[in-house]
Amino acid sequence: MVRRRSFRSREDPARQSAFETGILPLLGVSEEANTSVSSCQSLPSDQDIVRLFELFRRRVHPFHVITYNLDAIEQRICRLINARRGPNFGSESLEDPRWLSLLHAILAAGAQFSDMNLQDRLAMSQRHTKQSFDLLRSTDYLAAPSKEAVQTLLLLGNVLQNDMKPQAAWVLGGTTIRLAQCLGLHTKTAHPTKSPLPDEEAKHLRLAIVWQDALLALAFGRPPGSYELDCEGDLPQLSESVEGPGLSYLQAMSWLCHVTLRHLSFHFQSSLRPVSVLDSIRSIEACLSPHLIDPTRSAAIPQIQEHYAFELHRHFVVATLCRPLVARSGSTGLSEYDRSNVLEHFRESLKRSVRAYVRLRSIAGHARRSWAFIHNGLTSVLLLSLMRETRYLAETRTLQDELIASFSEGEADSALFTESGTNGQLSDTLQKALKALQTLRALTERDISSRGSTLENNSQAIATPGHLPAVGERPATGQDNAFRVSEQTE
Repeated sequence: MVRRRSFRSREDPARQSAFETGILPLLGVSEEANTSVSSCQSLPSDQDIVRLFELFRRRVHPFHVITYNLDAIEQRICRLINARRGPNFGSESLEDPRWLSLLHAILAAGAQFSDMNLQDRLAMSQRHTKQSFDLLRSTDYLAAPSKEAVQTLLLLGNVLQNDMKPQAAWVLGGTTIRLAQCLGLHTKTAHPTKSPLPDEEAKHLRLAIVWQDALLALAFGRPPGSYELDCEGDLPQLSESVEGPGLSYLQAMSWLCHVTLRHLSFHFQSSLRPVSVLDSIRSIEACLSPHLIDPTRSAAIPQIQEHYAFELHRHFVVATLCRPLVARSGSTGLSEYDRSNVLEHFRESLKRSVRAYVRLRSIAGHARRSWAFIHNGLTSVLLLSLMRETRYLAETRTLQDELIASFSEGEADSALFTESGTNGQLSDTLQKALKALQTLRALTERDISSRGSTLENNSQAIATPGHLPAVGERPATGQDNAFRVSEQTE
């Protein structure tokens, strides 16, 4: 029998030290904050709890539902606040370390999207991240997995991504998947009474895991690990009936991640077919809610944000899945018609992905601090800037200018810049990507000035970009080097 360690115990300082000096730095968590107090005393003031929780609810939760039971969590927060000065403060139910770990993860995510200056924002988020990890460790969560632990790990994975440490999030995601399997989430039992979790809770956790794993696998070009948790039965049926409301944003994203996993599996088995990729996406598009199809049919601001968020993810998925097929090594077995069709979808999807990201940055603060959004938008415009077919097009230059201007305007606040003048909100890799985009834009302008406007016309007739690497071709190192492209020579 594995004995569950008391979360109050600190009887093994060697293990505590190994955890803090080994695991936390791997995950990119600062060791400066002291989290030795593992109880309700580790929480901030009531005002900060309420403020960060509301930020999480309004700015984080709508774009990726991990905490499916947010109302229940809020009720428990209310009990905590009411009991803080009462005789029951410090009771076992209030000091459950599994729940406190989840709460700290929520507060860490909320802090990332607060209006504090950069230094305070990072300090607060990292403090809650470390407290969450410390409390999670104290529960022996690997030996005694729980639904709270799965939710906490998923949230911390998102926090690490948005702290520009997606490689750490990928590492943590493997643990999350294994923990879910230990809970039996990978099997749908016909006897709900024998299941460790109610069916609805198990479904929500599976969908959240697949969502996170699919988007990271797509970005890094690695085989996903959540195939066993990807159950099509968890998804609403696709129906083209005009009478129904259509897929919501969350449902559409879940379908998109399901399709991503399925076709990434085909890719790594060398059986990816262009027609099946595009048909799968069309099946989703035919069933979308009206506001996801046309932003002018939105009845509320969140619906406009959902439209462009889904537009960005959808077209980035299409472009990434098509990319191996337009590379020289991947197009040998395609007919001329299929190759032309895939290339057109690839180019158009990159353009629409960039447009959606620029638009989203202007209406949703989440897009300015979300690694997934930043990565997808920058990757798309970099590919357009590198391809000989598109680098000199007026439309590409316009998209470059719009994205560069968006970053400059959005981060003009001095609090978002480091002393050296670089964009402190971006990781080193993404800073280099933005700098590369500015350089490519300047080179394009130089070429056009020196060689005339014929470059734009000639680019239409250049052959398929044969040097674009396929999904999975990436450097062996690098924290978030998802720009797996090499500039083509003329």
